[in-house]
Amino acid sequence: MRKIIYIFLVMTALGGGGAKAQIDTDRMTIIGRNALYFEDYILAIQYFNQIIKAKPYLSEPYYYRAVGKYHLEDFPGALEDCDRALEINPYMIDAYNLRGIVHQKLENPKASIDDYKQGLDVDPLNMNLMINLGIAYIQTKDFEKATQVYSEILDESPNMVTAYLNRGLARFSANDTVGALQDFSQAVERNPYIPDGFVNRSMVYYHQGEFEKALKDVDAAVLLRPEEASLYMNRGIIRYQLDSLRGTMADFNKFVELDPRNAMGYNNRGILRAEIGDLDGAINDFSRVLALRGEDLPTLYYRGMLYQEKGDFRKALSDYNIVADAYPDFSPVYYNRAEVRMALGQEEAARLDYNTAMKLEMDRRENIGKEEEQLASGKTTKEETSEKGKRKETRGENDRNIRNYDKMAVLDDFGTDQPEELTGSSLRGKIQNRNIMVDLQGPYGLTFFPGDTLVHRVRYFERDVEELAENFHSGRSVEIANVTGEISREASAIFFENIARLSARLENTEDIEGRVNLLMERGMHYLAVQNLNNAIEDFSSAVSLDSTCYLAFFQRAFARYKMVETVKSFESEEAPSVEELRLSGSGDALGASGGADKSSILDYNLIIDDLNKVIELAPEFEFAWFNRAFMKSLLRDFEASVEDYSKAIALNPDFAEAYFNRGLNRIYLEETTKGTMDLSKAGELGVFEAYSIIKRYGAFETEKELEEEAAYE
Repeated sequence: MRKIIYIFLVMTALGGGGAKAQIDTDRMTIIGRNALYFEDYILAIQYFNQIIKAKPYLSEPYYYRAVGKYHLEDFPGALEDCDRALEINPYMIDAYNLRGIVHQKLENPKASIDDYKQGLDVDPLNMNLMINLGIAYIQTKDFEKATQVYSEILDESPNMVTAYLNRGLARFSANDTVGALQDFSQAVERNPYIPDGFVNRSMVYYHQGEFEKALKDVDAAVLLRPEEASLYMNRGIIRYQLDSLRGTMADFNKFVELDPRNAMGYNNRGILRAEIGDLDGAINDFSRVLALRGEDLPTLYYRGMLYQEKGDFRKALSDYNIVADAYPDFSPVYYNRAEVRMALGQEEAARLDYNTAMKLEMDRRENIGKEEEQLASGKTTKEETSEKGKRKETRGENDRNIRNYDKMAVLDDFGTDQPEELTGSSLRGKIQNRNIMVDLQGPYGLTFFPGDTLVHRVRYFERDVEELAENFHSGRSVEIANVTGEISREASAIFFENIARLSARLENTEDIEGRVNLLMERGMHYLAVQNLNNAIEDFSSAVSLDSTCYLAFFQRAFARYKMVETVKSFESEEAPSVEELRLSGSGDALGASGGADKSSILDYNLIIDDLNKVIELAPEFEFAWFNRAFMKSLLRDFEASVEDYSKAIALNPDFAEAYFNRGLNRIYLEETTKGTMDLSKAGELGVFEAYSIIKRYGAFETEKELEEEAAYE
């Protein structure tokens, strides 16, 4: 059953705060705080970045930027900003509170307790700090201290519903169901218009076997919050205990409707369908579970049993084979597979399975209990038998014990965060929940049509690029970008006319500098209309005329990269894709192109040769280091790639894409801590995709890894 507790993050989005010395800083602070209020966290972070650059001695911008990072689940980045805010102002109560919450998210409740206590030293009666301190004690299983803290709060504020709810949870966790029931009842009495008191009290009734009372409370919660999916799951489980199968099915259907990507709903509905004889419906639900959660072998085993019952022996055999490989000591799967193989005429294999099952069962009986302990990955919820009635056995939400394959799952203590629905272009809200492809930020080139993917940041400028553009005849500005916008049909026609004019000028120009400028301009026009061969030829001609023109080498490398990618895209339509690079411990590919196949390695080496020349001629040109690092990633030379990205960052400390790509490389190299911090910096600078990757691969491991690294230093 789901238990509800409250962590308080207090942040005044409007008004308040000390006066700033300059009106612009004050205005940006207000805008940034408004952006936080309206959940535009990316925009808010950009505003606070500007304030920090202008006045790094102020504590508030660090704190508010930490709030934005917290909501984006960049917990290491939020922790770093809280540290900085408290270095500047050790009396900042909200920073202690937020840092404590972040420590809890990073599964370090002891550090949270220290933070809350430090804040309480400054403000001993701060209710938010006391509420969160109690929660930290619950996390450390010090239920006595948690109860004491909430009792102190209620002495000061006897009508604080949150204190009753959390003290009730502490008492329930300490097996004081009588005290918990009293607290939850007090919460309901003081505010019957919020569902949390009803939900928590129903949980106590459920564990006492008082299913009718539990049902009444959940009904009340559903009326108050009809769109809360977890309430229908809870009510469905209670109705299941009451043998109200029709009501259980209705609740599971509603849960699936409200949360269609939660495997638990399909799992429970499938078990119920199997119980009432709807085998096809159960198989369909179990297949959905496996599509969402492919490692769920208990569900796979149950589906195999249903296939067997239907007489679909080949599908049953396929499921049993996978389960037997994963659980070689689970005797029932061998019994069932023996029957399936016998039905398929595989008599010898069936006899072998039957003998294996017999031996395993004899061993199990001799060592009763050992197999359950070894196989158990969770805990079956059979806590107590109530005087009112015996509960049907269930299992925890994350229980993967193969022997519990046919037991209903109940929500774990704190339930599951529900992802926000986001439109494809929205950058508001919790964008870290967006499911994005894990791709490197691509290489840079000179372009007439930049398409910057970053949020509210200045474009990159280079003096030599500006001087080159001043010598162009088209009148268009030239920028460095790694994303180019689409060229319209009208613009294409103009570009072809420009190419004809530039060709005529070339025929009448003899001085080297003039010809180089014309070749660069025409090459960029060819590049814009995707005539890559002619673009490469023009850049090569420019290089042959002036071997010190590093921008010509740079553009030729960029055009060659475009050519390689174009050829690979044609080949991919005819042949399977090449092996992709995978982030450590994940199924996600690393790299915009999935790595280099053998046929393109020579081309990438040519590109690197050009970039080597750029670096030789202009070692302060950070984009050459970035592009070379990118090519090395495609060639799987990740250590060297990290070195080049580091050089680019040293030249430009605000190079967001370099932090992003270096972070991905480091995570691939299993340097999770460093990679996460790089991604945090990239997100801070505007690469919003970083937050999704932090959530999936880095954030929750970083704090522990930092402690381990410190222990070895």
